Amino acid sequence: MNNEEETTKFIEACTTQLVSLYNASKEGKNVDADKHRVQGFMHAGELLGVISKGEGQALIAELHLQVFGETIDDRAKRKSKLEALKASDPDAYIEIPAIERR
Repeated sequence: MNNEEETTKFIEACTTQLVSLYNASKEGKNVDADKHRVQGFMHAGELLGVISKGEGQALIAELHLQVFGETIDDRAKRKSKLEALKASDPDAYIEIPAIERR
């Protein structure tokens, strides 16, 4: 197998794992173990020279946007604001539909 084929297969495997991880997270499931497994898988690909760190980060960002409809930073900011609202005004937090609080 040549390097291009290896890279293609590896990126396909990463894509499958990341989409599955993001969909499970979107459904509210605990994905900590899966997250660490995907991180390890991608790190191994970096060490073997199949994918660069930048390519991996770009894939993560692209798939996150595809699944969640927002960037990683935007989602983190939104969730941080929700946590602050939850702490300061629990009633206002509860008034937000649960589907929007994910």
